[in-house]
Amino acid sequence: MTGSKIFRYACLLLGLIHGGTGLAGSLTLTVSERQWLTEHPVIRIAPDPDFLPFERLDENGSYSGMAADYIRLIEKRLGVRFEIIQVRNWPDIMAIAQQRKVDLLPAIAKTDQRRDYLLFTRPYISVPGVLVSNRHFKTIKELRGHKLAVVRGYLWDELISAAKPEIQIKRVDDVKFGLELTALGAVDAMITDLASATSVIDQAGINNLHIVSDPEHRLGRLELAIGVRSDWPLLRSILDKVLASLRQDEIQAIHSHWIKFKEPAFWRDRNFWYSLLASLAVVLLLFSAFIIWNRMLGKQVALRTHELQTAQTQLMQAEKMESIGRLAAGVAHEVKNPLAIIQMGVDYLSQEISNDEISVAVIKDINDAVHRADTVIYGLLDFSRDKKLEMKQGNFNEVISSALHLVDHELRQHNITVQLFLAKALPPLELDSNKLQQVFINLFMNAVHAMGHNGVLQISSEVKRIEDEADLLPASKAIFRIGERVIRVEVADTGPGIREQDRTKIFELFYTTKAVGKGTGLGLSVSRNIINMHHGAIDITNRPEGGASVVVLFKLNKGEK
Repeated sequence: MTGSKIFRYACLLLGLIHGGTGLAGSLTLTVSERQWLTEHPVIRIAPDPDFLPFERLDENGSYSGMAADYIRLIEKRLGVRFEIIQVRNWPDIMAIAQQRKVDLLPAIAKTDQRRDYLLFTRPYISVPGVLVSNRHFKTIKELRGHKLAVVRGYLWDELISAAKPEIQIKRVDDVKFGLELTALGAVDAMITDLASATSVIDQAGINNLHIVSDPEHRLGRLELAIGVRSDWPLLRSILDKVLASLRQDEIQAIHSHWIKFKEPAFWRDRNFWYSLLASLAVVLLLFSAFIIWNRMLGKQVALRTHELQTAQTQLMQAEKMESIGRLAAGVAHEVKNPLAIIQMGVDYLSQEISNDEISVAVIKDINDAVHRADTVIYGLLDFSRDKKLEMKQGNFNEVISSALHLVDHELRQHNITVQLFLAKALPPLELDSNKLQQVFINLFMNAVHAMGHNGVLQISSEVKRIEDEADLLPASKAIFRIGERVIRVEVADTGPGIREQDRTKIFELFYTTKAVGKGTGLGLSVSRNIINMHHGAIDITNRPEGGASVVVLFKLNKGEK
């Protein structure tokens, strides 16, 4: 979404979000309602841990958001205490609500499926549903046959699943991850509410998304009410009365506190970065020409080499900027053309200049630099594009063996011992062996670089049933289910392991723990992207005995036992 569009849509939001409480009035409870409150001084609530601006529960148990402010007003008005039950995610909240292990859900949309176990107050927050995309869809009708992200278990998930539209549904754990997938092009669009979308876009600095037109208002609105366990009708009646008694200034104070907008900064404009990148490309081209001319004359070799290394270091640091990372595909396309021109110039000069030692060294240096830059660009494109896989029946043990063969020289050079524990007769899977070979080569080389010399590389594969949550990787909980059978591949080394401060960032684009010039920070990002395209999951942990362990899970084909 461009800066101006975000601002225009955001300015409409205060008018679109409204309280459903009606006119404020005094709170009058019946005898039976007062008696019920006396008998129930503590009421258990389960907030959504990640649903801003409506509600959020952080790791310290701090409850915030619009719904949290309403709950505090209600708590004060009724003289009861709401006990917060911390639950990991929304699907788990819905599960304990059905089991009546919680009494009240502060912010929930009313659906037919939920009426079986919940009673609903009148809606007190209403927000329009929107489709957000980074592609040029004119209306939501054009999304047929495309991939759409929804938050698992939210209103939009239930509505779309019930309607069974001609789209591919990609379920995610939270709005932020869904919007990041949409911005990178991993999915074609995401459906959510306008308030959540604008809040996440503003906080994350995403600036390449826009709202897809919905002229027939098919997406409806997110009507948030308070959900009460179905065997407590008196509590629902009490809460309706409290909501109706809230003053307009109290409601306005809540909404104005959580819905704030400001004009996006100029540096979040896509055109600004395109212009800057074009200028950098021109500067890089002129600088390269100057280096060629200088080396051909044989003057100041050491000084110019140092300047080139410095420029490369600065470029690597610039590439790690978060904003350029979020525009990865655009950056790659913009840089490819100048690099092609430089390469053609080098090819021409290699035929024209004399074959003296200095000239040959210059041409080789430039060729190496262009090749490295080209490698980074293709890594960016591999990460950002939703490429089709060339799927065919294959065996994971054969992929692993082929990858090991390709890195055999590096293993011998570093005196690395390989220990294989590959299960016999692994069932065949539909896979792209070339892309998965790329993944395992990257994992093996990372292990070699981590160990240095005289280490042990352990590689195992097996068919495993997921018995409990301990068998699930953090990234796989939305993909696999307990009871499913998977192929589990582990690559372990005897290196120093992963530093604690690096574990949460290890898969981020451009993040690398290697020395400057030794890595681009693209390998693990691209590897995870390839594994996700195979509907698998990857995670990295430290082994108790020392070293790092990379575990990859893949689903068995339907019909495999």
